[in-house]
Amino acid sequence: MLEVRDLIVKFISENEEFTAVDSVSFAVGDGETLAVVGESGSGKSVTALALTRLLPEPPARIAGGDVLLDGDSLLSKSADGLRRVRGRQIAYIFQDPATSLNPVFSIDEQLGETLRRHRPDVKKTRDEAIYWLDQVGIVEPAKRIRDYPFQLSGGMQQRVMIAMALCTRPKILVADEPTTALDVTVQKQVLDLFRSLKERFAMSIILITHNFGIIRGLADKVAVMYRGKLLEFGECGAVLENPKHPYTRALIDCVPRLGAGLHRLKTIERSAFGMTDDR
Repeated sequence: MLEVRDLIVKFISENEEFTAVDSVSFAVGDGETLAVVGESGSGKSVTALALTRLLPEPPARIAGGDVLLDGDSLLSKSADGLRRVRGRQIAYIFQDPATSLNPVFSIDEQLGETLRRHRPDVKKTRDEAIYWLDQVGIVEPAKRIRDYPFQLSGGMQQRVMIAMALCTRPKILVADEPTTALDVTVQKQVLDLFRSLKERFAMSIILITHNFGIIRGLADKVAVMYRGKLLEFGECGAVLENPKHPYTRALIDCVPRLGAGLHRLKTIERSAFGMTDDR
């Protein structure tokens, strides 16, 4: 369904240009979940935003490659063409729902705006919004839809963001570290919700994360990024059980394990794999 070919993204900073995404290629099939894993600064989020040209240009610049959705090039589309793709065909969920939701509008108003923009065929937008709040597990959705974001917990805010993304019935859901701002218990609830939604709606998911510990049982494929490059790509089980690249092995070894007893947590040295102090 989605194919990324040799994507190159550069940024201009103080008259210098550096490469944030360096010739990255991968594919996501219909109904598949791809986990893009790597530490902070590896280029995961930049890659996700570049899919629909959400990066501000300048300072960003897509210097090469292409992104194909059902064989149709997204990077060559006009601004109007991209607006019809964003939200409707490719929807995003970002890591901090508190900054993604508008604090001065109710959940009803924000979901209603999304539906009116992307699904004008829906006549009863409030009923549709309540339906999707119910689908993501919000109790008493007809009551909570009148709430403002500050009246909801972090977990409920993230569920609202998921409902907002799903209500457009996108082909692909891009979740950019959706559990980072949540505590461990709520993280599990959100990840269980993703598993359930994947089975019920058969959509493709791109999950951006720095944590190998959350992708087992959720992802079909894994792409490992480091300093803008794609180091490893393959089936989730194969990558977790038999990683081919030493950096992938290092990331897996850094995942804390229950029952391991007292031991020093493993880390990755900054000098490893060619990393320098300026990155």
